[in-house]
Amino acid sequence: MLSPRPVLIATVLSFACLSAIPAQAENAARTYFNPQVYGKPVALCMSDRASCGKPSADAWCRDNGFAEALVFERLRTADKSQVFRQIKCITREQAVASTPDESNRATP
Repeated sequence: MLSPRPVLIATVLSFACLSAIPAQAENAARTYFNPQVYGKPVALCMSDRASCGKPSADAWCRDNGFAEALVFERLRTADKSQVFRQIKCITREQAVASTPDESNRATP
């Protein structure tokens, strides 16, 4: 009669391998809805008021372990300030893949 121990070990290892694959895919991109810093919405502009939109979203993504922001959406609050409603962050590999090839760009 076979010992159940090798079967149990093989089962545990297969589940560990399968669960690791989606974790890597999840880390490639992530969308943050209503992103916050210390419980407050992330402002559309940085403190210098000159870096708004993409630079601010990129900084948020870098602070959260990603390369840059791919997409962001702004929201005007009741007190008329502008914050991010969502930010989609991507890794360096996705950032490089999403950049168009230089030879395919049209010249003006």
